Amino acid sequence: MRRDARAAFDAAVAAAQPQRLVPSLVRLSGEDVLIDGEPLPRTARRRVVMAIGKAAPGLAAAWLEATPGWTDELFVLAPHDVPVPIEVEEASTVLRGAHPYPDSDGEASTHTLLSIAHSLGVDDMLVVLLSGGGSALLAAPRDGLTLGDIRTATKLLLTAGASISEVNTVRRQLLAAAGGGLGRSASPARVRTLIVSDVLGDTLTDIASGPTVVSPTTAADALEVLDRFALRNAVPNAVVALLNAGGGNPPDDGVWAAACTTRVIANNRTAVEAAALELRSRAYQVEVAADPLTGEASDRGREIAAAARTMESITPTAVVMGGETTVTVRASGSGGRNQELALAAAIGIEDAARIVVLAAGTDGIDGRSNNAGAVVDTTTGSRFRKLGLDPEAFLTTNDSGTALDAVGDAIRTGPTGTNVCDLTLVLTAPKHR
Repeated sequence: MRRDARAAFDAAVAAAQPQRLVPSLVRLSGEDVLIDGEPLPRTARRRVVMAIGKAAPGLAAAWLEATPGWTDELFVLAPHDVPVPIEVEEASTVLRGAHPYPDSDGEASTHTLLSIAHSLGVDDMLVVLLSGGGSALLAAPRDGLTLGDIRTATKLLLTAGASISEVNTVRRQLLAAAGGGLGRSASPARVRTLIVSDVLGDTLTDIASGPTVVSPTTAADALEVLDRFALRNAVPNAVVALLNAGGGNPPDDGVWAAACTTRVIANNRTAVEAAALELRSRAYQVEVAADPLTGEASDRGREIAAAARTMESITPTAVVMGGETTVTVRASGSGGRNQELALAAAIGIEDAARIVVLAAGTDGIDGRSNNAGAVVDTTTGSRFRKLGLDPEAFLTTNDSGTALDAVGDAIRTGPTGTNVCDLTLVLTAPKHR
């Protein structure tokens, strides 16, 4: 069952790889690039492509392969630890930044992209290949703010357990490229954005904080988020001053936005469906959860364990859930939301009948750790105790990664080259087996 769960996770990650996604939608026909059969507008001058996010290197490689000779200028902005294929390095300007907390490299990289976008004219075309992680990578602050202000505000929100929507409601006001900043800079050029979505529900303004779409929220909304988590007095004074003055997003006349179109080419459902298909091929009766898995990770883990203990079937059964939980950080341990969920579930299923729970991030990175997540079973708890470890204590200190590493249940993949949120699997076997 552990092998089956891991195979399903691997299938989910493979389904969201750019090398599989782009060729199915993009091709070159003569001088035209067709996206799902629809041609991009022909341009008389520059054809610029910007790949941004954790999947940027793979998206760039797949784009080059699908559209040979079409691209005039290619820019790739990816996290420091994500490798770039040699063919992409040779054909592009590779830019770097940090995730989840922005750094000076990301700030400089963003200024480069904004400058290129600003240089485009009415006869130019900008294609943006966007994926998760873009908000942290597009780190340049609005006028009046510093990188330190952005880092502090981001860290406070994440450690308080804010959702990605809440975090990005604030970041869209603080980041120069967010909330349509990149698209606005590119005007009057035409902009086409293809997205590998790491946001549940595919809310375009939350994916990389919406660099090519109009922000639907305001500075007042950002202040409301800060107040919700009692952070107005904790964030830097410059952040509050900017928001009190109306925020960083200028009024939009709609002209630049009319030249921008956006399409999601993969999302969390892509991964969920691939995992379900793999498990069905292994003779499991599969249920796909209708609603995304959200909320406090340890609470969800306990709830999943309790539900799994009541599952009964005459055949092997699997429940497949996609989503993205949060963690209220209370200590400085190693781990992330998926490992915290898995550890809580392991405590709940100890000594039960045959149950396996896998929780992992499709990007291969879970919080403050080198792990993607974990796969636990009904023996995980006893293995902790044989080592003299108290799993509840590790939950309390947000140190799930250390605990799961100790018993060999952590999943380590390294960066996967994609990012479509998280996957949680619950596998059970008939009790008589």
